[in-house]
Amino acid sequence: MEKKNLLPMVAIALLGCIAVMLSVIGGLYAYNTFLATAPAVHAQAGSDKGPDWTVTPVTVGGNQQLVMVITETENPYETAKKTKQMAVYELRGNNGKCDLYFVGARTMEYDFKFPDLSGQQMNNDKFSPLKLKKAAEDAAKKRGD
Repeated sequence: MEKKNLLPMVAIALLGCIAVMLSVIGGLYAYNTFLATAPAVHAQAGSDKGPDWTVTPVTVGGNQQLVMVITETENPYETAKKTKQMAVYELRGNNGKCDLYFVGARTMEYDFKFPDLSGQQMNNDKFSPLKLKKAAEDAAKKRGD
């Protein structure tokens, strides 16, 4: 081969090696910056609101993450009436992946009408939504509401 033909081939090969080297360096930088040592992302505090729902994150004890969802929906016990429902979910996991576990749900409309019930076991028929509704209506009649 002549020197005239060899020089352009060496220049193209050298530029190709530089391009591959820069791609590898850029890929390693991007991996280390965005994946390997990326800091954890934290959601902004506060509630997110929609036309008939609210979602509020809650942290209990510094490490238990809960999400409370309050929505206004049709009352399952009274047709053609709206009521506020609250559902609580627990978030478990970290590093961008977590699972959502259902904790509990309540019909808030009835709960707001009662005094403090702490210390009482509430997982019986006495505290079913229909019984709470009847007790709230009876209490309202006594007050004259």
